[in-house]
Amino acid sequence: MTSAQDATDEPWGHRLQRWRSDTMNWSQEELVEHVVRLAFERKEERGTSLDVRLVSRWESGHVKRPQGVYRRLLGHLGAPQPDSPTPARTTPRLPGPCPVEPVDRSIASPTNGDDFDMGNGDPSVQRRDLLRVGSSLTISGLLAAVLGDRAGASSATPDVVDELTQRLVSLRKLDNTLGGADTYRLYAAEADLTGLLRLLGGAHRDAVHRGLLALHAEQSQQAGWAAFDAGWHDVARDHYRRSHAAATEAGDAGLAGNALAFHAYQLIGLGQPARAVSEKSVHAADQPDVNAGVRALLYSRAAWTFALDGDVDATARCLGRAEDAFAQADGRTPDYAAWIDETELAIMTGRCWSELRRPLRAVPVLETALARYSDAHSRDKALYSSWLADSYIDAGEIEQATAVVQSSLTVMGNVSSVRPRERLVKVAGRLAEHGHLPVVRDLLGGHALHPRDVRR
Repeated sequence: MTSAQDATDEPWGHRLQRWRSDTMNWSQEELVEHVVRLAFERKEERGTSLDVRLVSRWESGHVKRPQGVYRRLLGHLGAPQPDSPTPARTTPRLPGPCPVEPVDRSIASPTNGDDFDMGNGDPSVQRRDLLRVGSSLTISGLLAAVLGDRAGASSATPDVVDELTQRLVSLRKLDNTLGGADTYRLYAAEADLTGLLRLLGGAHRDAVHRGLLALHAEQSQQAGWAAFDAGWHDVARDHYRRSHAAATEAGDAGLAGNALAFHAYQLIGLGQPARAVSEKSVHAADQPDVNAGVRALLYSRAAWTFALDGDVDATARCLGRAEDAFAQADGRTPDYAAWIDETELAIMTGRCWSELRRPLRAVPVLETALARYSDAHSRDKALYSSWLADSYIDAGEIEQATAVVQSSLTVMGNVSSVRPRERLVKVAGRLAEHGHLPVVRDLLGGHALHPRDVRR
């Protein structure tokens, strides 16, 4: 068979994949973003339905011929057509110019020794396909709500960035009372929208691009947190990776460090080593111009990692640095770190000492802080209380520990989060050896501790 025949007989999906990855240097998601952007510009509304799953079906050959709207849009991008033996564009697309300022590789780059690899497969495959809200109607509706009749090539303006930032401030408050399974799709849709606007560009391109990068990093962290809270770990990791990449490109060391801190927290929840990632988040906190409130957040989260690692000195040092940084906060803390206050720092301190099996230090701090923590924050209060119960067990106060677990189950109710129940089940397991006590027997015999699947 001749080489010409080979080219003619090569499946279209294979040619599309070669054009995308070798010629254009695009990921599947980048192809989706370009197609969706073009669909908006050309008012091809049906073309905004594209997602990564469909691209994968094209390239694998499960779908041998896309719908007409996609053939038109792909053709405008220069992609090979099903009836054409060769790609329309043959000149490889070179990488963009190097940034003026060199990237600080000490703030872990997700493409360099991937700090976000959990060792469970190719992250490019494990996208948030099943849960992402980048579908046509959702993104179209958000775009219309934010931009109105401004949608088009010049739609990304400072006013749009400000409006989206204020939307995130409002939406973030939902996390105070709702579980991740309830909020994920909302947060993910906001992140997807900002990713699309980054492609649309605008007259204020450089300033807006940096603003959109930082906002996208914040939105992705919030979406990742919601996915983590719901127990969807591959989805969460993907958001954290994107957040870190965007924050690093925007030059925001504190925001990049927070993406690492989030992922370290996730690794801890999965029982995987997190110290190296947390140390990089501490390094990010030490960078010049990082807000004092952000530093307090990053140091406190690192203290948690070191406590779980059994490192008393590093834990105490980070807790002290968190308190010092918080004392320097001046009211200009970014919203993503503004939730850290004296009560939250006290709870983190108590949790750390609880993990280090120092009940005499943990119990007074946790009792005081949790007493002023509202039951309206049911997920977090139930979760934090589990460490108070742990410390009561370490101190030999079994009845007290049992009462805390029971009250935490009541406070938690049916919140759509896997974390508090998992923690309380773990504490209840420690109580099992005291099953001869009536209060423990009653707790373990109830239904509230039985695992429940968090809905998707």
